[in-house]
Amino acid sequence: MFSKNNLNKIPVEETPHSTGSRKIIVNKQEIPSKYFEALTYGYLPPTESWSLHKHEGIVEICLVIKGSGNIVDKNNNLETFETGDRFIFPPDTEHAIINTSKEIDEFFFFRLKA
Repeated sequence: MFSKNNLNKIPVEETPHSTGSRKIIVNKQEIPSKYFEALTYGYLPPTESWSLHKHEGIVEICLVIKGSGNIVDKNNNLETFETGDRFIFPPDTEHAIINTSKEIDEFFFFRLKA
């Protein structure tokens, strides 16, 4: 049997970071795969950031749904982003996401075990 949920009915929760929020759209308990970790929808307030962090053993795919800003890695390599951009962070890649706009940035995050 398939399952159904509505994005509008999924609760918003705080992220493990110091700012921002997210909806966990699909968690690893819902998918019978040894590789799938999560599908989330993140919200990052204007001028805020998700500080430098990494996902151990996890590939993270980031799709920018709305907004603009910067992504920085631990070596201070900087890449700007805008709506429609896609990033792939290999396992254990330290990165920070910074909202440089005056609006809430919104993202889909796909996390897969390496």
